Amino acid sequence: MPTRPTVLIIEDEATLRDILCEALHTYGYSAVAAATVQEAEEIRQRLTPEVIGLVLADINLSHTPHGQEGYDLWQRWTVVYPALPFVLMSGTARSLALPVTRISRVRFLAKPFDLAELLNVVQTLLREETATTGQP
Repeated sequence: MPTRPTVLIIEDEATLRDILCEALHTYGYSAVAAATVQEAEEIRQRLTPEVIGLVLADINLSHTPHGQEGYDLWQRWTVVYPALPFVLMSGTARSLALPVTRISRVRFLAKPFDLAELLNVVQTLLREETATTGQP
């Protein structure tokens, strides 16, 4: 049986990070987690983009007024890895005003979301990636 792609979770809140990892593991996905952009970069270097099938990133990884580290990471990685599916998530209303979320250029999950919604997005994006690359 082919293994499912690894989901990289980038979330600064430890409890939510653990819940997301556990939920994905329960449904047969491999998940690795990072609390910061630096940790995510280290994981990407270690696993390579071919192993990472999807990135689930919180937009605001610091609680500074203008901190949008997850969004900045999406912008950088999308240039280098345009086929890597990304989901941005946030519980901050101002994140809904970002141009990329308004025009649906990237998938967005508004916190709080339920696990069924998360799994639907993960399954949909990984199915689309599999159809595009022909890889299981």
